[in-house]
Amino acid sequence: MTISDITLRLSPLLLFASIISAQDTAKRIGAIEFFGYSGFDLNKIRASLPIREGDSFDAVDSKIFETIDRIRDSVKTSSGKLPTDVAPVCCDTHGNYMVFIGLAGDSTVNASYNAVPTGTVRLPSTAVTLYRELMDLSSSLVSEGRAIEDRSKGYALSTDENLRTKQLEARSFAMEHQQMLSQVLHSSADPEQRTVAAHFMGYARQSRSQIADLVWASRDAHDGVRNNAIRALGVLAESNSKIAGQIPPEPFIKLLKSGVWTDRNKGGYVLEQLSKSRSAKLLRLLRAEALEALIEMAHWRSGGHAASARTILGRIAGIEEGRLKQMIAAGEIGRAGIR
Repeated sequence: MTISDITLRLSPLLLFASIISAQDTAKRIGAIEFFGYSGFDLNKIRASLPIREGDSFDAVDSKIFETIDRIRDSVKTSSGKLPTDVAPVCCDTHGNYMVFIGLAGDSTVNASYNAVPTGTVRLPSTAVTLYRELMDLSSSLVSEGRAIEDRSKGYALSTDENLRTKQLEARSFAMEHQQMLSQVLHSSADPEQRTVAAHFMGYARQSRSQIADLVWASRDAHDGVRNNAIRALGVLAESNSKIAGQIPPEPFIKLLKSGVWTDRNKGGYVLEQLSKSRSAKLLRLLRAEALEALIEMAHWRSGGHAASARTILGRIAGIEEGRLKQMIAAGEIGRAGIR
């Protein structure tokens, strides 16, 4: 298996690759979570897994691929269908892994993605190097619990001086090369090139064309590209309600039902920002199209990953925002949805 085969096969881990490679101490599985499980017997599937919460887990070990294959086989045996995703995510509040397993149940709908481009347009090698440096620094901060950032400008700026300096370099590059970034997103056959371009597009000049390019990239066939584009849209929406009003919610409602963990995770983040307006139309649409998926996500024990779904559910229920925050903090909107 080549390196490119590995990275494309295990794309959810790409987001955490430098965290994983930097770990010197043994970690454990803190939680095994599921999504897309409507119509399945979760107890049966969980019991069949070759991993358990509390097990040692080393995503650096080349045997990680064997472990994921065994997880896939066990889900196929116990449910009759292969999982749609197996995503080890670092890290929970105790520094351990969470393993998110997507199931092909009634609450999963196959997403429709853009056709893969076939062009040869590329970014300068310096841009790719800068992106890799950004990911290394960002991942190290996440693993240390120091990933604090300011999103008020519409793009992320870390409180860490080294990462902030690199992010400002990304901002300068994006401001000077926005048209090139757009061309790569729409035309490059190389998924790494599109992944880098999606990240940098989040640092470009705020405009309708920026939003249009990021929305386009949010439907890319490669989940790394989608992840970066959707996160950038979420940061834009979080920074400014007028910008949020320019982002169409429908693509992200569809992603809430995706079989890919990063789609659900980042799609929820965008919709948390868009639903701040309490638009009756949007809340009706979320209830009609994604209620089951939101409840599944609200069941996740990691508060950080479940917060978007819990917040959206509270807004659907009409709970006042201040009270909603108190209820989520107190666990009154949590694993059982709205109680």
